[in-house]
Amino acid sequence: MKKLLTNISFLVSLVIITSSWSLKAQTNNSENIITKDNGRIILAYKVFEKFLNSDKSWKSYKKIVLDAYPEMQAVHKKVLSWGAIDSLNFPKEVTNFKKEDWEKYFNLYDKKTLNYLCDSLIPRANKILKPLNHNPVDLCLFLPYGGCFIIPGSEKSTIYISLLIDTADVPKIMVHEYSHNLHIQRRPEEPFTLKREIVSEGMAVYLTTLIIKDIGLSKAIPFMPESSVKWCFENEHLIKTSIKTELNDTTFTGLKKFIADGAVASPPKGFVEKTGYFAGYRIIEACIKKGMKLEEICSLNSDTVIAKSGYFN
Repeated sequence: MKKLLTNISFLVSLVIITSSWSLKAQTNNSENIITKDNGRIILAYKVFEKFLNSDKSWKSYKKIVLDAYPEMQAVHKKVLSWGAIDSLNFPKEVTNFKKEDWEKYFNLYDKKTLNYLCDSLIPRANKILKPLNHNPVDLCLFLPYGGCFIIPGSEKSTIYISLLIDTADVPKIMVHEYSHNLHIQRRPEEPFTLKREIVSEGMAVYLTTLIIKDIGLSKAIPFMPESSVKWCFENEHLIKTSIKTELNDTTFTGLKKFIADGAVASPPKGFVEKTGYFAGYRIIEACIKKGMKLEEICSLNSDTVIAKSGYFN
């Protein structure tokens, strides 16, 4: 279970790399679904609770959790691709899960809180940056895996948030992931590079500071301590120098250095984690200070955004 608790939030970026996948298949089990005007809240963690009341075999896990919910299949595949679990050991791990270790998570959210995430935060975000389409946006809350991410699609998008994440952070994460959705609707097609991910995360962080009143940068970056944000301001010249040379990186090396946190992060020596989020925010902020509008920034590729910001000059 300890392994499952590891937060690897840079994996938002890995999901966006493969954002062409469309969730045409979807859960139709109304028992654990709250239908909204423009999407659904999927209480996928409830099938994990059901599994804990079974014989807890891998066969039961596949039948009760993975086969019942396409969304849970998506989570499982993503977590496998991240390396947070492996295909050999995880089937053995699930048989050792103890219900008492998980019971505290099952009642974290009441209907009022769940509705707030969709009925308050999303409309607030839409006032800052109007969505270009009316495709549904689902929210899937899941266990036993950790992490948070969005899978955008041509017909619908799904925001995934683990119940292992502190409930105090969830509104911020909901806004961050939905902000990715608003940005992706506008930005041109662009192959994966570190610079694309830095601009993407920077836009999501910047939008979060606008959507959630008085949050400020020090609290707007998911899973980044305030002390790390302070370090970034004090060492911004080092961040610029380090990132500038790797902007065109097309491997996961750059992500691990500047986007990742947790077990997979490998920042430059002496650096805090997630400096790419900070740099991305500062790039967007620089564009805004030069009079650019959010719509314009979102419509440009990362090369153009960075050039117009003058951040690395």
